[in-house]
Amino acid sequence: MRILLLEDNPDDAEMLVFELRRAGFAPVWQRVESRVDFQAALEDPAGPPKVILVDYSLPQFNALEALHMLRAGGYDIPAIVVSGAMSEESCVDALRHGAVDYLLKDRLSRLGSAVQHALSQQRLAADQRRAEETFRAAFDHAPVGMAVTDLDGHVLEVNQELARMTGLQPAQLLLDMVIEEDRPIVADKMKRLVAGEAEKVSKELRLCRSDGAPLWGQYSASLIGAGGRGGHQGAHHVVHQIADVTDRRRAEEALQRQAAKLARTNSDLQELDRLKSEFVATVSHELRTPLTSIRGYTEILADAHASSLGATERKIVGIIDRNGRRLLDLIEDLLTFSRIESGTLTLTVGPVKVKHIIDAACEAIRPSVETAGLTVTTDIDEHIPVVQGDSDQLERVVLNLLTNAVKFSDPGGSITVTGRERDGEVVVWIRDTGVGIPEHEQGMLFTRFFRTADAQKRAIKGSGLGLAISKAIVEAHGGWIALESIEGSGTTVGFGVPTP
Repeated sequence: MRILLLEDNPDDAEMLVFELRRAGFAPVWQRVESRVDFQAALEDPAGPPKVILVDYSLPQFNALEALHMLRAGGYDIPAIVVSGAMSEESCVDALRHGAVDYLLKDRLSRLGSAVQHALSQQRLAADQRRAEETFRAAFDHAPVGMAVTDLDGHVLEVNQELARMTGLQPAQLLLDMVIEEDRPIVADKMKRLVAGEAEKVSKELRLCRSDGAPLWGQYSASLIGAGGRGGHQGAHHVVHQIADVTDRRRAEEALQRQAAKLARTNSDLQELDRLKSEFVATVSHELRTPLTSIRGYTEILADAHASSLGATERKIVGIIDRNGRRLLDLIEDLLTFSRIESGTLTLTVGPVKVKHIIDAACEAIRPSVETAGLTVTTDIDEHIPVVQGDSDQLERVVLNLLTNAVKFSDPGGSITVTGRERDGEVVVWIRDTGVGIPEHEQGMLFTRFFRTADAQKRAIKGSGLGLAISKAIVEAHGGWIALESIEGSGTTVGFGVPTP
């Protein structure tokens, strides 16, 4: 450790070094006694000394002058004044000029502890300076606005970001940057913080930009130097942080407006959908009554025993009857789907023999099968159990699936209907050798009014409701429905209904 001795008496210098060694130090020392030599020692290329021991009074140069040189030169070197005799006034004068301690030469036993204390104080001062420099760098260049105030809200320091955001300057009140309507909120939170009722406060509030424009800031504050919850006790200042959240706030408000607009639009669409459903149900009901009457009369005209119509007239009546039946089926689909959408579809539940409903559906579809030149094969397990459900609605599902198989199969094709009991449910599969369905369209098949591109290209008649209605009916029975298809290789549609 390098020691500089400002001492004119070589013997006294040796005594000081002896005491340092006795205290456990290994000093590398240099003695000077003039201003020039003192300055040269401070500027030694090997580095400045760690500690300076200064005789209070020298013929050419005294301690106060040396202390003044240290302070003027910005040297951070602890200096201890040593003298044969010092008045109380001289001691105070030396400390006031920057000495860290003073000793009398007849009491040098305290020299080691004084040097040790001086070095410790130097390290603490250096640590404090580094901490202050770190804080200052963080404070000045923080990406959020920061200010330090006294406990009454008077601004002591403002960082660059807050000055840019609000134009706030030292000596102002912190509340000067807050919009007037929000000032009571900040004042109350500051009061609670200083009173020890809160360790930290946080609030999103409105501020004034330096150009007068409004600014939304996320504000927080905490005490500096507080030793716990106790109001002013231990607390010296308050540090405030403000993050500009104007863009986020505007985005949130825009999203809220958009959400409200979407909610209104959705409500309007729901009302339109409800009115549409009511209209479809009403029109369908009103159409069904006269169509039923028309079909009744066409059946009378088609009765060969009760009619004197010729072959041409009977053909015409047959066309009327078929189209009337198609129209009634469409109306029934619309009515059923309207009930499904409104939640008013009711099931007449009872025991259902699956073989019976499949046979009935196959018989109903037989004229269309023969006309299309197809064959239908059924393979129903004779031990298949009875299920609980609505017989008419389940038959409607089978009929819908068979109708689709007929529509999309070419002459000479075949349709196979199987029924099995499997894992506590009855499963029915309907397989055809028809044109199949492209993979990209399969996800839409159970959507209402959806018709495949092939159906539209071939002008195949249909409402696009059959599969959607079938899905709703099966799911109302607690079951499932699924479809598999390969374009050009046919389609398989199956559904399952749980057994009792």
